[in-house]
Amino acid sequence: MSYPMVGGIKGLARLPFNGDTRKGPRHAYLLSELRRRGCHPAVDLYGNIWVEKGEGKKTILFSSHLDVDPRVRQVSIKSGKRGNRVQLKGVLDNAVGCYINLLLAQAGPKKGRAIYVFTASEEIEKNNPRRFARSAREVVRELRRRGVKPDLCVAIDVTYPKLLHPQEKLDWSDDYDKMFDVNDTMHCYLDGFSKPVAQRIGRGYIKSFGHRKVASRRFHGHDEAFVYSQLSTSFAFGPVVYGHFDQPCQRMPLSHLRTALSFLKMVG
Repeated sequence: MSYPMVGGIKGLARLPFNGDTRKGPRHAYLLSELRRRGCHPAVDLYGNIWVEKGEGKKTILFSSHLDVDPRVRQVSIKSGKRGNRVQLKGVLDNAVGCYINLLLAQAGPKKGRAIYVFTASEEIEKNNPRRFARSAREVVRELRRRGVKPDLCVAIDVTYPKLLHPQEKLDWSDDYDKMFDVNDTMHCYLDGFSKPVAQRIGRGYIKSFGHRKVASRRFHGHDEAFVYSQLSTSFAFGPVVYGHFDQPCQRMPLSHLRTALSFLKMVG
């Protein structure tokens, strides 16, 4: 089971995509993989990829950004063993989230309707690092145009390990091991919620999932989950990845991805 997953992630992670120009081979690769897996993707005017499956009143939106932080000059990835665990190392943000979303789209929802979106531009603008989640705004506009209001939106993205300080007290210029617990063994975190209802629903899913390596926490920013919260209940969820996301040496045990995929399949 491990090695097909490793190959699938590598296929994405070795291909760049620029969120400013909205160009790069990762986009065409995702379209090809979706079609190969029995999906019928559509591309909107902005380059965002949409897959819709199922029918019914309840609709869940799963979203993952396919662009890479512009401060990372070259994408790379490799795999190996650390102890008895398979580990990935390289530029994982957000090839991992897109791969999870790809597998969810392939499987489709257990019931109801699901929309799987691969957004073209989530990362910072090269000349405006305070601006995030451009494509999520485009997705919200398109959903409103269609008259579609999802019951839940889930932004699938890699996330940091345990915070050593409250979010508002983090000094992002500090050393990594002074901001985050490098020994955190949690597989996944549910966060990114800005409203109490999203926190309550998220914690309900975690309780139902019953996995001791999955937890919720208060950690959010002006990212995709925040944008989607303007339309529907939303939160972010994803596997823990160690290392700065604007640098190439990010690390993740493959078990984190497996846990994240299992949780999200339960959600929708």
